[in-house]
Amino acid sequence: MAIIAKKYAQALYETSLDKDVLDLMYDEFAAVDEAVIPNQDKLKAFDSDPKNIAEDRNSLVESAFKGINEYLKNMLFVMAENRHLSILPEVFKAFEGLYNQYYNQDFATVESVHKLSQDELDKVGEALIQRTGLSKLIITNVINKSLIGGIRAKVGTKVFDGSIQNDLAQIERKFIRTK
Repeated sequence: MAIIAKKYAQALYETSLDKDVLDLMYDEFAAVDEAVIPNQDKLKAFDSDPKNIAEDRNSLVESAFKGINEYLKNMLFVMAENRHLSILPEVFKAFEGLYNQYYNQDFATVESVHKLSQDELDKVGEALIQRTGLSKLIITNVINKSLIGGIRAKVGTKVFDGSIQNDLAQIERKFIRTK
């Protein structure tokens, strides 16, 4: 299903660029995704129920997603026709990746032993931007007491580990090699 989700996301992304509504599309799609996540199991059951014909699925889209832009609604209708409404969160994640790539930005998770101040997060963000070459980072601070001290940052698939836990693990590996 990941390939199908990427195809829907790519089509919506290209339409958004063509119609110059990328930011609007992202905002509306994020709201739709947020509304769908708590109801994903119900949506999956509705989507896969053979009693629900295409007209029923399209009616659900029409009533549940009133007020969204026509391009997003059209994609939802296509997804409903193909019984793919249940993969909506995956489509949003793929669309979000394309959106972030367009703006040269990404999400970062910064793990620390205690909550970091906004000033500390800004400094970490600046260092990560220099290392990754991104223009912007959307940073989330997560508390992880097992780090002992320092921080561990994840940006996409990259991990920057400046924790005491990591330092101790490296020392341990060096001792094991010297035996």
